[in-house]
Amino acid sequence: MSAPLPLTLRPRNKTMESSSPTMMSQAEAPGPLALLLELGQAFHSTLELDPLLVSILKQIQSAVRSESGSIWLMDEDQKELRCTHALGPGSDDVVGRVMPAEKFLWVYNAAAGKAIKVDDIAKDKQWTIHFGDYIRPNAHNLILAPLVARGELLGTFSVINKIGLAAFSGMDLELLSALSGHAAVAIQNAQLYARQQHTTERQKLLDQISRHLQQTLDLEELIPRIFAEVNKAINAEAQSLWLVNNEAGVIVCRFATGPGAEQVRTLSVPIGQGIVGTSVAKQESIIIADAQNDPRVYRPADEKTGYVTRSLMSVPMVREGKSIGAIQAVNKRNGALFTHDDLDLFRSIADSAALSVENARLFQELHASYDATLEALTMALDLRDRETEGHSRRVVEYTARLARQIGLDKDTIEDIERGALIHDVGKIGVPDAVLHKPGPLDPEERKIIEKHPQAGYEMLLGIPYLREEIKIVLAHQEKWDGTGYPLGLKGEAIPLGARLFMIADTFDALTSDRPYRKGKPYEVARQIIAEEAGRQFDPMAVKAFLEVPPEEWQQIRAMVMEEVAKRRAHHAERVRQGHTGMLNPNAVKPPSK
Repeated sequence: MSAPLPLTLRPRNKTMESSSPTMMSQAEAPGPLALLLELGQAFHSTLELDPLLVSILKQIQSAVRSESGSIWLMDEDQKELRCTHALGPGSDDVVGRVMPAEKFLWVYNAAAGKAIKVDDIAKDKQWTIHFGDYIRPNAHNLILAPLVARGELLGTFSVINKIGLAAFSGMDLELLSALSGHAAVAIQNAQLYARQQHTTERQKLLDQISRHLQQTLDLEELIPRIFAEVNKAINAEAQSLWLVNNEAGVIVCRFATGPGAEQVRTLSVPIGQGIVGTSVAKQESIIIADAQNDPRVYRPADEKTGYVTRSLMSVPMVREGKSIGAIQAVNKRNGALFTHDDLDLFRSIADSAALSVENARLFQELHASYDATLEALTMALDLRDRETEGHSRRVVEYTARLARQIGLDKDTIEDIERGALIHDVGKIGVPDAVLHKPGPLDPEERKIIEKHPQAGYEMLLGIPYLREEIKIVLAHQEKWDGTGYPLGLKGEAIPLGARLFMIADTFDALTSDRPYRKGKPYEVARQIIAEEAGRQFDPMAVKAFLEVPPEEWQQIRAMVMEEVAKRRAHHAERVRQGHTGMLNPNAVKPPSK
């Protein structure tokens, strides 16, 4: 510690200046005890910190008749004091200033934790050296009183320049020494109240985020919901969520908000590099106050976006000991720095987000597995009849386009797409002679083919995942006027997905080549479908079909046939590789020991 304070920086002494001529007169203030009681009551009249600090400062400044005063509070890390409030000349220049804690502690320890009085600042060299930057110009004399409550050093308050006198009196020092204890307890109570309120609000936020996380397993909906709530508490300029790609050894930005968000969404960072890569690799939370001078910051991100990262937080998302990604917040608004409280909140959110993201990914994988199984079923049908190859995939896209045209939601469209994909699964039980017959079917053959909707429905009935989809399987041959099969449903009794599908199926049948005829032009197919509105087709669905530009239907068909060709080539290659492995054991070598 620095050398002891000079004599002009003296601690409170009960005998000092007890008969000083500068002591307050009766006209200046009420009796000391009455004043203490009055101010003590005022200090404890509110639990709101900001109004309390203003009240304390005004009451103290009035009690000792000073030109100005200020309150400095210690930060949560006990590393610095910040001037939160100031009154009097030059107060605007003082508010917001930061004093290293060790500077104040030098005085605090030298004064044995008591209030001190400086009668002539200009003559006190040590005071000028240590505190010249933290008091206003033209400060001649002052009292500095520590704020200590229940053994905790909260900060200090000071009063500068006694009005009408050359220095503050011994009674002023006595009064402020006593008031500092009342003020400190009031401030600590207000801080505890603020923390409690903050904790309550933070728990409400976490509960709200948790509810959002439980409402959907769709990552594209889930992530924006998370950040919409987080930003209310973190107050960051930009935020992002990153997911690990273990195969590529990188972490990829999946979602971003704020300046440069579009560019950030395309970024990938090697695991172990940059802040986010390091956070994921080491499974540790990182908070950076000065990103521009931190070598860990991944510079290409700023170079690509043109955005300047000043400060940031990065927290890994970990499930069962494995990093699956990270969330990151960049640049707290208004030039402030992220706090450890912000980091704690971010950690809590990351824990909840990790569980939800993992569940969503597992759900997507399960969906992909189901969809792959359904694709295999439809491929089996396509392999039986190359003349109709691609039919299932085309009607899926046609039906989905109609569903979008009438404004159905994403989940409903996905159900309809799967139903359209497997609509003909019941034909697996139809003999080839009937299925491939080039001409019209006789009555017996017609009965066989008309059983396929019921057969497909019964095949899939026990699969909960396909509860909505099997409605299309069962009803895809029903007609608006009730003349369809197998149930003879009429009008809106036919499921909506099946009503849309009927148009898509007919459109594809009319415009596709068959062994016994060529496909019809779009305009002819369009006219036939329009004429069947109210008979075979739902008029509303026909209207939606006619509103879609002709070139869109052509583009959909071309896209599907390109995909079919790729899938056929991919399947052939897999078959070749599988046969090679089975027929030539030497081609599949066991791993070396």
